[in-house]
Parts: sequence; structure tokens; C-alpha cells
Amino acid sequence: MPLPDFHLSDPYTLGIELELQVVNPPGYDLSQDSSALLAHIQNNVHAGEVKHDITESMLEIATGVCHDIHQASAQFSAIRQTVLEAAARQHVQICGGGTHPFQKWQRQEVCDNERYLRTLEHFGYLIQQATVFGQHVHVGCQSGDDAIYLLHGLSRYVPHLIALNAASPYLQGADSKFACSRLNVFSAFPDMGPMPWVTNWQEFTGLFRRLNYTSTVDSIKDIHWDIRPSPHFGTVEVRVMDTPLTLGHAVNIAGLIQAIACWLLETRPFRHQELDYLLYKFNRFQACRYGLEGVLTEVHTGEQRTLSEDILRLLDVVAPWAETVQASSAIEALARQVNQGHSEADEMREFIAGGGSLIALVEKHAQIWAA
Repeated sequence: MPLPDFHLSDPYTLGIELELQVVNPPGYDLSQDSSALLAHIQNNVHAGEVKHDITESMLEIATGVCHDIHQASAQFSAIRQTVLEAAARQHVQICGGGTHPFQKWQRQEVCDNERYLRTLEHFGYLIQQATVFGQHVHVGCQSGDDAIYLLHGLSRYVPHLIALNAASPYLQGADSKFACSRLNVFSAFPDMGPMPWVTNWQEFTGLFRRLNYTSTVDSIKDIHWDIRPSPHFGTVEVRVMDTPLTLGHAVNIAGLIQAIACWLLETRPFRHQELDYLLYKFNRFQACRYGLEGVLTEVHTGEQRTLSEDILRLLDVVAPWAETVQASSAIEALARQVNQGHSEADEMREFIAGGGSLIALVEKHAQIWAA
């Protein structure tokens, strides 16, 4: 399938996607009934979308095209109410978090969808293991060249976004020792990590043409880089974040991405080069393993600082641009989080250290989502 032309979008418009857990009380394992739940939802959503993801334990909610985080928040609030009402009728519950803490991948059922079943045939058990839950944020761009510049600029802040949303310390019934274990699940897939280096949209078109010619990929949807251009939407899509426990935090992280995008495209502060990616995976690992306490190494100077320190510096830089896109409240909320030194992964571990069980942890997450 040829790459579509880059759809020209209004700059900095937003689209947010959240992959949610469908759980069965009282045991709070993952349900296998998202298809039945969807049947009670889809005709009742008036703005945005609710749809399947890979397995029957997953439900994806998405906003439409939004101009700011306040519009996105309103759409998500309405969707959440509709989903919760349908879930109550189906006797299931909904929660966030990047991983379910004790589900077994062997039990996961892939949705009856031609594309997902074809993917299951190709990747085998890796698809069932991918029953993990992330947040994706789309940002509108006016051209393909803007999209490539923005993608490289946002790639500098992948560790920051991972650390801020880290919410997957428990995996398959054990403490993974990672703040974000979700991204490790994808490490066996051949298309994970950063996009191969290109400098503009013409070069990206050539890159995709070569991948398509070799039958490695059929469409842009077959590529799962950390950040990818989405030409059919006219956006750059950031894909590295865990699904947080609250809609408020999901909206705040989208506001930060929107503010960074505005700053990057309005001021062009960097001359991107391939060398920028030399330490990409090392810094990404630090964020996944240690969260806000991870150490970020600057590739050109060797300077090191904690992600907490660098996030606060970033928030100061983008604060004026956050005002431009009506996202100042997001920057303020994230600054409070970093100054408190706590992520949702830390809160989960504190709950278990205080005597809570993994079952009770999922029950608590469902209560948080419904609150």
C-alpha cells in the first residue's frame, strides 16, 4: 500500500488515545469480554471513539480532533461516563495502568479482527504478551517536513514522557523492578524504538517505499516506532507513555506534548543530526527502570542530571508556549508531581508495601478511574 500524502492539519491540534483494562470483580483479573462491552457503548458516544484493541481484555477510548486540552478533557469525561454505565450493566470494571499486575498472557484472547488475527499468525505469542496499556498522543502539523522536524525534537524528550507516566511496576504477578515495564514487552518486535534517520518528508517517503517494496510493512499502521508520523491524520504520534490511572493525568501529559510541539516548531531550537540518537536507548532505559530518578546523559556534552531535574528545566522552557495552546494548567500540575518526587509506579509499590494485595491494587485502580 503506498504512503498517503501528508494531510495538512491545523498546527498543534490534539488527539489522545488511551488503552484501558477491562477487569472482572471480585477477583479483578482481566476480563475477556470487551466485545460484549463494546456492543453496549458504540452507538452512545457522540464525540470521540471507543473501539477494540488487540485482545478481548482491552478497550481503547479516543478523542476526536481537539484544539486544546480542555476540549479533550470534556470529550473524555463524556466517554468515561458512557463506558462506566455500560461496564456496570456487564458486571465488569475499568481501570488505567500500563500493565495488569497479575494477568497471565496465555489466557489472552485476540479479538476477532482480520488485521489482529493476521498479526497473531505472524508474531505468535508476542501478540498475547502485548496485553499492556499505553497512551498515544497525536499533534497536528502543517506539512510533512514539519512532522519530521517535530518527531526528532520530541524524541529528545522520550525519557521525560516515560518517567512522567510510569505506571507499570508489576508484571505477571511480580515486581519487575522497573517503573515502566510495559515497554520491555515490545522489545522482541522488530520495529520498536526510534524511527530510522531521515531529514525530511521526501526522505521519509523513500524510507517507507523501501520497507513497503520488501513486503516488510504494508501500511504505516504496521510500524510501531516510539514516535511515528501519521500522514493520513496529518500528525506526529507519540506512543511511549503508560496509560495513567486518571484522565486528568492523561490530559496533562497531552498538554505538555502540545506545548513542546509549539515551542519546537515556532522557535526551531535544534539542528537535528543522526548523532542525537547515540544515547537514545540508554536514556530510554534509565526512564523505564528508574522513572523520575533515572539519569539522563546529554549525548554531545556528556553532562548528566536526573530526569526530575531535566523535566523541571523543560517545564520552565515550555511554560510560555503552554499559555499559547491553553495548557498552562497541565504544566503546573506536572511541576507539582515532579517536585513531590512521586510517580504512579511509586504509589503502587507503596500500596503493596503497606500490606495491600495485587487484587486489592487493581480494585483500587478501578475505584480511581470511576471517581
